[in-house]
Amino acid sequence: MRLVATGQSSPRSSEPIRLPTYEVVVREGPEPRVLDFDIETIAAGFADPNWVPQKITCVAWSWVGNDGVEIRTRLEDGIKPMLEDFLAAYNEADVVTGHNITRFDLPIVNSEMLRNGYPSLKTILAEDTMSLVKTKGFKKGQDVLATLLKLPVDKLPLNWQQWQDAYEEDDWATIKQRCAGDVIQHKLLRVEMKKRGMLNPPRKWKPRAS
Repeated sequence: MRLVATGQSSPRSSEPIRLPTYEVVVREGPEPRVLDFDIETIAAGFADPNWVPQKITCVAWSWVGNDGVEIRTRLEDGIKPMLEDFLAAYNEADVVTGHNITRFDLPIVNSEMLRNGYPSLKTILAEDTMSLVKTKGFKKGQDVLATLLKLPVDKLPLNWQQWQDAYEEDDWATIKQRCAGDVIQHKLLRVEMKKRGMLNPPRKWKPRAS
């Protein structure tokens, strides 16, 4: 079974975020468990100008086929509970999906795992919406693709100062809104991109060299 969006939703509200209404499309055979996720990070230091370590501040995830979005932050939950909750979902997944996750999100999550005394992430199939069929001169940002495909959910835009202000908030409401909104938008983006044959198939992501 897969879900196809039939309604609209906006991530701009500070209220709990839910996905648009979905129409159920039944398919034969078992479906893999697909976990859609996104992280927000902040620079952790500048000892080497060619290498700026990133620390995760917020992680949001949602199962494909379910409209709930889980959100954890370093501020409210602490780094280890945040990682443990996400890891529990990750380990249940057959496939993970997101935008630029193979080059950014997954390696950073793995780094945080190792820094905090956890084992490396498991090898998993990753469906990265940055991995399009062969193109040239085609802008691949999630916000650009969402506009191209006329999705009903906008990415919450934040400039440099707005990011600074967001981290000064007592509850990091804007940070959580941005992270969860990216997941909501990405779930719709993935559906539309697959429908149009724009995506490469999922590939195995390996945290260790083989």
